[in-house]
Amino acid sequence: MCEFKVFNQRRLVAQDIVYANMSNGALILKDVLHSPISVGEALIAEIDVANETMRLKEDPLIGDMLRFLEAVASCEKSGKYESSLEESWQKVKSRGDERIRELWRRYDRSK
Repeated sequence: MCEFKVFNQRRLVAQDIVYANMSNGALILKDVLHSPISVGEALIAEIDVANETMRLKEDPLIGDMLRFLEAVASCEKSGKYESSLEESWQKVKSRGDERIRELWRRYDRSK
């Protein structure tokens, strides 16, 4: 059985990981004792079985997007529209707009 060391920006965040899943926009890892470790708003960017490593990509936008997708799946499963879906989508768009403005302020050299 593979037991992974998990890195986020080259920093070891967990080890002996045998299970990973998403819950409410957060990545949840479980070690060999099935103890949960919440990593936050992250995705698995790379799994290297040969070296038993897992690398993460963490960003607040990831959590918002995952919560939106979970809300979409919930609506599809129940067959009922939920107005909270629009609120969740607005949060994703708002966070994306903020990131774009921040990058524009930091890197726009046309002035």
